This record gives sequence, structure tokens and C-alpha cells, in this order.
Amino acid sequence: MTNQSPFPAGNAEQRRHSARHKMFGPVTLCVGDAQMRGHFLDLSTSGALAHCETPPTDGSYVEVKAFGVETSGRVVWARGKRFGIQFSQPMTDEAVDIVIRGG
Repeated sequence: MTNQSPFPAGNAEQRRHSARHKMFGPVTLCVGDAQMRGHFLDLSTSGALAHCETPPTDGSYVEVKAFGVETSGRVVWARGKRFGIQFSQPMTDEAVDIVIRGG
């Protein structure tokens, strides 16, 4: 069976074990030329649960900016106004702390 994920298999294993941190913090999301405001509801080094009035669709590539931290990833699921982002590269623990603390 081939790996259908756009991310290396080693990262998938890490994603399953990344600690999630509950939070409520503003983020800016860029999908193509569209820019929107949203909030992270939880965050880990490998991804985030986000909320947005007009969420990006499943499979969309998103760029995320929050408190000087920038990362990118793919929307791996979307339900209502909530969606999950899987980061292309894991965030550092320091970057996660900055976003959780709010700067």
C-alpha cells in the first residue's frame, strides 16, 4: 500500500503523539489571495484546531500568521466553522509557546 499523505510517514507518527494545548487566540489565515481572521482553539507542534466564519475547504493549502509566528499547512477536515490544519513542517515548542501566550 502506498502512502497517500502529502507528508512523510515519519511526520505522521509524530503528529499522533504531539501534545495539544487548549487555547483561544486570534490568527490570520491566507488561502490563495484571500485573507481571513480566525481563532485557534487548540494547538500542537503538528497542527491546530481552528474556527473561522468562512472556513477554508478540506484540502486547502493555508498560510497562518499569529503573534509574529508564521507557518503553513493543509486543511485536513472541515465541519461547520471548525477545521483542522496539519502543518507542513512541525512548529518548534518555542513557537507554540509564543502563540499560546499571545506574543
